[in-house]
Amino acid sequence: MPGRPRYAYLGPAGTFTEVALRQVASPEDAEYLPQADVVSAIEAVRTGAADHAVVAIESTIEGGVTATLDALAVGSPLVLQQEVLVPVGFTLVGRPGVALADVRRVAAHPHAWVQCRRWLAEHVPGAVHVPAASNTAPAAQLAALA
Repeated sequence: MPGRPRYAYLGPAGTFTEVALRQVASPEDAEYLPQADVVSAIEAVRTGAADHAVVAIESTIEGGVTATLDALAVGSPLVLQQEVLVPVGFTLVGRPGVALADVRRVAAHPHAWVQCRRWLAEHVPGAVHVPAASNTAPAAQLAALA
């Protein structure tokens, strides 16, 4: 592995996966390679585009992360090297002036949606889930509109 080690992770910057990655290697000591999804992060290691992948394996509410477990089960074998625990919290954001009662759609990663479903059912009943590859990307898009 000449040079800095390359780490593929579920991007973009700001995801909980990047938070985990920062516990493993600093951006000064490693090259961060954000990926569109977990499968791409794992495949980056298999193809040699990355030396390591940081991926979510499980959550305390949802259990095993199916996409990760499925991607690890097929293809050339990989070795799990380290476990990192990341405390997770979520914030519902919207454009200025939008009241909570007016929320009709929530863009979120499917795991985030499941982790927040009780709160969402109580505070924004009837809101429709709009699946997103990460929570960070929709939040950044919303911020750009403000």
